[in-house]
Amino acid sequence: MKNWLNQHTLAIKLVMQRLKSHWLNTLTICLVIGITVTLPGLLFVGVDNLQDASRSIKQDAQMSAFLKPALNGNVIQRLINDVQELPQVKEVRFVPKEDAIKQLGEQFLQKDLLADLPQNPLPDALFITLADTNPITAKSVQDILQTRAEVEELVIDSVWMERLNSMLVLGKRIALIFASLLGIAMITVISNTVRMQVLTHEAEIEVSRLIGATHSFIRRPFLYMGSVYGLGGGLIAVGLLFAIVWNLKQPVQLLANNYQSNFQLVFHLVNIGGLILLASTLIGWIAAFIALTQKR
Repeated sequence: MKNWLNQHTLAIKLVMQRLKSHWLNTLTICLVIGITVTLPGLLFVGVDNLQDASRSIKQDAQMSAFLKPALNGNVIQRLINDVQELPQVKEVRFVPKEDAIKQLGEQFLQKDLLADLPQNPLPDALFITLADTNPITAKSVQDILQTRAEVEELVIDSVWMERLNSMLVLGKRIALIFASLLGIAMITVISNTVRMQVLTHEAEIEVSRLIGATHSFIRRPFLYMGSVYGLGGGLIAVGLLFAIVWNLKQPVQLLANNYQSNFQLVFHLVNIGGLILLASTLIGWIAAFIALTQKR
């Protein structure tokens, strides 16, 4: 185990020395990779913020359950308690038919327009706020309420939620395709760079082979080099994304305030930033591995 750690430590030190001696080339490659990663990163940040915004939309993530007439108060309360216990439900608001007809009458200019009605035609109703706008959430609650004998009719704006969910899925798919195409470009750049490094140190590699160095020992520094290129580009991309989001945060907030919204543009450093660093480092390792495989 100690010998294994010493070999990897030696490889990392060797890579750091080589990168330091050619720091300008290293910085240039990392900048190219960082700018390349920033482009799909912006798409992921945009989709992530839209998804956060969709969770805050309460009025469009609601379901209305109209109850059967002449239900006992205890029966209604038991239904309310059962619905509130569902994990898919965020809030339940009960509106008696007396309050409903009163609110309806207040919307008319002639306040006594509904006074001549023989009886109240409106039912008792539950207005259920769902935990999110995912159509699967709405469908699960709908299936449960349809089995309840107290419910006469269900009304849900599932079409809007399905459209929103489809747009978010499409945005994620576009960002993923864009990231894959640019990932291939990153692999090409890093692979060519590592291949040039192999050619530069070809004499050193031949000497190492003559004194008994294994294939793993020879290629290990180049694999680390590719990973460092990817990690450096990922760090630059995370920094650029943070700067872009910080620069756009105030204008976006002003625009949201004009529409009476509390939406704020955010950059989730752990989720998006961590994913970018992991993906770019892995791409760098894969590119170096491809370069070494072709060299063989």
